[in-house]
Amino acid sequence: MNNSSAAWQHGYYAADGYTYGYYREMTPTHLAWAALLQGEVMPLQRFRYVDLGCGQGFNLILLAACFPDSQFLGIDFMPAHVRHARKLAEEAELSNIRFVEADFMQLAQSPVSLLDGSGSELDGQVDYAVAHGIASWVSPTVRASLWALAGRLLRPGGLYYTSYNTVPGWLSAQPFQHLVRLNARTAVDGAVAIRKALETFARLEEVKAPIFAAQPGLKARLKTASEQDMAYVTQEYNNQSWQPLFVADMMAEAEAVKLAWLGTATLPDMFDGLMPAAAAKLIQAEADPVMRESLRDIATLKAFRRDLYVKGKAPAWAGERLRQITATRFVSSPFMALPEGSNGKLELATSAGKISFNRSIFKNVYDITRQPGGASLDEIQVRTGDASLSNTVQKVSLMMDAGWIQIPLAAPANAARLNLAIAQAVRDGAPYRVLAVPGVGQAASMDALKALLLAESAHGAQFPAQAPAAEELLEKLTQLRRKLTVTLEIGGVKHTEGPVFDAEMERLVREFSGSFWQAGKSLGML
Repeated sequence: MNNSSAAWQHGYYAADGYTYGYYREMTPTHLAWAALLQGEVMPLQRFRYVDLGCGQGFNLILLAACFPDSQFLGIDFMPAHVRHARKLAEEAELSNIRFVEADFMQLAQSPVSLLDGSGSELDGQVDYAVAHGIASWVSPTVRASLWALAGRLLRPGGLYYTSYNTVPGWLSAQPFQHLVRLNARTAVDGAVAIRKALETFARLEEVKAPIFAAQPGLKARLKTASEQDMAYVTQEYNNQSWQPLFVADMMAEAEAVKLAWLGTATLPDMFDGLMPAAAAKLIQAEADPVMRESLRDIATLKAFRRDLYVKGKAPAWAGERLRQITATRFVSSPFMALPEGSNGKLELATSAGKISFNRSIFKNVYDITRQPGGASLDEIQVRTGDASLSNTVQKVSLMMDAGWIQIPLAAPANAARLNLAIAQAVRDGAPYRVLAVPGVGQAASMDALKALLLAESAHGAQFPAQAPAAEELLEKLTQLRRKLTVTLEIGGVKHTEGPVFDAEMERLVREFSGSFWQAGKSLGML
């Protein structure tokens, strides 16, 4: 297989396209809240945002639709990615986004003017620069160019988000990735190289190879690789320069381009009290941030980091930061209800493992933020009777990370054109799984049935003010089912017909015409 040997690929696996994912941690509302808790105030209006290695561009397009007063630029070196991104942005009629086909080394060696959607020069003007997963998939030379480009584009005070695989949590996967690369020499494509490596390790497990005892996490890592989207797995393991990284090395590389360590974009990781007490004490006793973060990774066997750096670190004054934090408003998500939990408990996944909480502490906040306009953090603290501001900050941050509450935008945009394009594409076979939600600057999950209902509800290029009657939609679905198969998963079982299917279909259609349509209109989705 010759999937990464062309000079322009720099050892990166470019034979297949990447996934069409959405990443909540890369949204401006999430980044601004994470930065604020760690001392930096970031804008949520009229900002400039660049995605370095934007892939299919889907995530960036969602953001551009949610923030029409801001400018977005996506850079990727794979022509197929840029082609897809431009097509979807054009269908959504977005004028505040632009995509450029270029690689980081090209931009570093021969600087060209990078313009935003309005045609304005971006050098030294960018508020947010992001790079999802790129650093650990490229060679050190390419990564140096990535750092240089981020440093060049960001304004003083600009924020850089970089997510990447980290050494402690990926140690067990290194032999597997090595075998994938060996398979790639003769395999017809990246997926075959993956499958052959999985088969080999299955045989190694059968003969009780010592590696499984030496690396207890290997079995789970292999199981995950066998179940994940192959578009991701082939990109993850087929790169010649694949290398999990140490946070200390990343900090040093950032410093070389004038980017200072700020903290994490993974909200639960900000709260050391969630860790076992002995480990937290060990980490907190270390004054050097490089050593502290290195210890954190080792203590939690961290596999993935979402780090924040700032160009020209100058934290806000304590009083300003406090005012900003307490004034931040939160609203409960209409599309992700607070789970019922078990025995009055809710379990949340953190880097320190799964932690059980009393559901009541989240239920109070969820109910308070369900009121129109939500509630400020200050109001939440008063109404919950919490004497500790830090406790309130931790609660809302954990709930935000879980998707139960979100930060509302003052003047929501309307993303109906994009969401209709997404729904129509899904009807035609596209793998998109979320819709833009401008009211909170994020996205909400969408299944194939909801996409079909949206596509059938449109009048031309628009959604009507009122939802189509449930009976009308059910009749349309009856007609459509003569041409295509609609599958519903009910109680863990997939159904395509029958009384159980019919009852669930009617329930979902009535929910779509009722609560979903109402929420979609109020949040600028439709």
